[in-house]
Amino acid sequence: MRGCSRYMGPLILMAAGVIFLIGGVSVGIFMTRAARQAAERATRLSPATVRDIERSAIGAEALVEGVIDARNPTHVRNFVAYVREEYRGIDTTNNREEWKEDERWTPPLLVQVTDGAVRIANDTYRIEEPPVQWQESDRLEWNGFSGEGTKRYRGFEAGNSVTTLGRIVDSLEGRAIEAEFIFGGTRSQYIAYQRATMSIAPIAGLIAGGIGTVMILGGVWYILRGG
Repeated sequence: MRGCSRYMGPLILMAAGVIFLIGGVSVGIFMTRAARQAAERATRLSPATVRDIERSAIGAEALVEGVIDARNPTHVRNFVAYVREEYRGIDTTNNREEWKEDERWTPPLLVQVTDGAVRIANDTYRIEEPPVQWQESDRLEWNGFSGEGTKRYRGFEAGNSVTTLGRIVDSLEGRAIEAEFIFGGTRSQYIAYQRATMSIAPIAGLIAGGIGTVMILGGVWYILRGG
């Protein structure tokens, strides 16, 4: 029994190493594949105009490149859409700030294009690389008793360049887009962002896999030397 407990530590280390190894490789492969598909998809689709959307079939894919229309109502400060995060103190495991999303405001929007405004009909789209950030205070505070912490916002304001991709739907106001995401930038910037992710993802996977390998070898070494 004593011998089993002596090897419990290295066995746990090796198990964690296996998780890191498999997870790192899997994440690297998945992220690379997803980024490649996203870049290829955006490259294949030309920016659609209002006229293009009106003439296209319901359910057809469409990419829209434009700016946030000034007619969109604001919700907090000048944000028309945002993700809010709350400061939750310092994560003692890695000595880093811990932030947790506690509110998301993604209403239907108008995006101004060359021949008018395209309507984003849904409120379920993702916010990717938003251009505007605002934090309510430079002083980071977290009160565990009240459950309140410093808030920060990331989102979009009128006039920001955006790219969105989704499918054409028929709404009460006419043809619109059911968007998968709204990206803060142009179509070419979105494609470049996805290609950069393709380059970074394998490196991140290799790092995680390398950590896992070291953990496994460390456990094996401990066992072979007899503890």
